[in-house]
Parts: sequence; structure tokens; C-alpha cells
Amino acid sequence: MPRQSAASRRTFLAGGLATVGLAPFAAVYAQDTPGRIVRRPAPLVAECDLSRLTGWATPNQAFPILTSIAEKLPVIDPAQWQLSLGGSVEQPFSLDYAALRGMPARTVVAVVECAGNSRNTVSPPLARSHLGNGFVGNAEWRGVPLATLLARAGLKPNTQEIVLEGSDRGKSAFAPEDIAFAKSVPVEKALHPDTLVVYGMNGENLPADLGGPVRMIVPGWYGTYHVKWISRVTALERPFDGVFMTRSWRLGRRRDGFLREEAVTQIAVKSLIFGPAAEAKLAAGPQRIFGAAWSGGRDIASVQVSTDAGRTWRHAMLGDGHGPYSWRTWELPWQAPAGKHTLMARATDTAGATQPFAYDFDLRGFEVNQVQPVQVDVA
Repeated sequence: MPRQSAASRRTFLAGGLATVGLAPFAAVYAQDTPGRIVRRPAPLVAECDLSRLTGWATPNQAFPILTSIAEKLPVIDPAQWQLSLGGSVEQPFSLDYAALRGMPARTVVAVVECAGNSRNTVSPPLARSHLGNGFVGNAEWRGVPLATLLARAGLKPNTQEIVLEGSDRGKSAFAPEDIAFAKSVPVEKALHPDTLVVYGMNGENLPADLGGPVRMIVPGWYGTYHVKWISRVTALERPFDGVFMTRSWRLGRRRDGFLREEAVTQIAVKSLIFGPAAEAKLAAGPQRIFGAAWSGGRDIASVQVSTDAGRTWRHAMLGDGHGPYSWRTWELPWQAPAGKHTLMARATDTAGATQPFAYDFDLRGFEVNQVQPVQVDVA
């Protein structure tokens, strides 16, 4: 699958930002666009139609949106945006949009995947199983390394975590009053040069409905850490006890023979078939099976595809690489015989991790990365 040109991207992608203040959620944001389907108006859940993707980058207007608490979303004029940095630092400070845009910047291609993406593919069904496969997208992000800002503030020696707080607020099942959405990352992750305070996406200004004018990108980790409408960064000398770290986005993992609870973090290796779509009616003869594969911080080594429910496998052709956090598109030509067929794709990353065939229910509805069958009917 060829890389999209900058010109072709501009024909698809949203540009510019909106007005100042808070706008009603449904009135401003809850609308379908080409390639995006609204599943819930408030808090907004909008899924990417993966079958319509034609290149390595997900167009801005098709990029999925999943918000957790806000009935109204911030709509922030760049001229009014401010980011404050404080806590366990030597020199707290604030900066505005123009100052951020004037700093040395980096570009990183990275997948943003909801930690509950594909939850409705698990059997028996899980709670909140409205999440299909389309809560994932791949984009080119441009911004300033968070490490640059933390260096200016001067972290104190005992700092353990960096809290990332957005401007979106709402009610949580675990808090009695409205709270801001906030996540924390370890200092090591915050200081990684690819952890960015982002203002650009796919060569355009970051759209308002995707966290603009400025959001976080924490490459390789699930989307809950990519805080949108970022407004505050706070250094702590202790673990952050916010509800979105201690009560939400928690899973179980077996280590040393014991089931231990921990926070969702790194994206698991995964591949999805984008086309043909499930239950597609196809004509016998030449067909094309295509999709994408990704793994948090690791490149994809191979994708194998089966057209007979896993009895035999063939290696798919991988698309161009765009860095360790990006997905790899893949495709396989198929001479489709008449009949009903079960298609499957299985990815392996460069560290040797491979998709499992069954879901681990200890993960509590997160990290849903098992091989997923797609049924098609060839006439």
C-alpha cells in the first residue's frame, strides 16, 4: 500500500481550529464524517471505518474518538491556550501556543489505540462490549518533547511520576464530583524524546475534536495516556492516586504464579483484517486481503494470513515502515474459490511476540489482541 502524499492527505484531513469556550457535545462533535461513525453522542464515541483506509496514515476526519467523562468538550482558541508546569520542579512556569510552536520540534508516527479496542469480539461478551475494531488509528504527530519542557522546569531528584491533565471534565463512577481527566507516566517515559506535546497531525493543525490545539502523544502506550486538550503537567515525588490510574484502566496479569493488578500501559502486538469486511459477499477469482499490524514500540516482523480457519498460513506482503510506533500495512492476493471461508491474520513483532489465538480474561476487557476470524462468502 503506497504512502500517501502530503497533497493527498490535505484533501482528506481536517484543518484549523474552532471557537473559544465550551460547546455542547452533540451539537458540535456528534456527526458522522467519511470514514468515521458516531456510536454514542455523549460522552462521544466515534469509530473509524477501517475498511475505507487506503494508506498508512488515518485521515484526521476518520480518526477515532473516545471520551470517557465529558458531556461538553473544550473548544479552545490557540490564542487562549496555556500549559502550566509545576509540582516537584525548581522553576514552575507556563507557556502559550506561540511559545510552544517556536520551540524545536520532532515528528513521530504512532498508533493511538483505545485499551478496550475490539472488546466486542470477545466471547462470551464482556461488559461495555460496544467497542468494535475501529478504535485505533495511525498518524504522523508533530510537537515538542515533554522532556524539553521538564528540563526547563528542572525536575527535583526525587520525582517519580509526571501527571498529565486535560481541560475536559466530567463525572466518574469513582468520584463524587466533576473532575479533570488526568493520567500519570513514570519519569523515564516522560523524559523519552518521543513523548510529545503535540500541535500537529498529518501535516495539519491538530483538530479540536482530537484534542486540539494541543494534546499528548505517548508512543507505544494505549490511548488513555495520550491526554487530549492538555492544560497542566505536574511532577510528583510519589505515585499519582487519581481515579483514572488507581480505579480505571486496570487489568490482571499473572506474574510469578500470582495474578497481580496493574495499570494498562504498553500496546500489545496485534493485526486486524480491514478488508474484506466480515460477512462480505465476494466473487470467485482474484481478491485482495489487507489490513494493518502494530506493536507498542516494536516493528512488525511478519504477518501470516490463513483463508481456511487456520489450517494453512501464508506470509503477507508488508508495507513500508514508518518507525517502531507505527502500524505496518499488509496485503495478500487471494484466488478465492466458491464457498464460505474463514480469514485470519496473525502478527509477530521484532521481539518475537505473537498474537494469541484466545483472549485472556484476566485482562478484564483490555489488551484485546487475539487472532480474529473474518467470515466471507464467495459466490
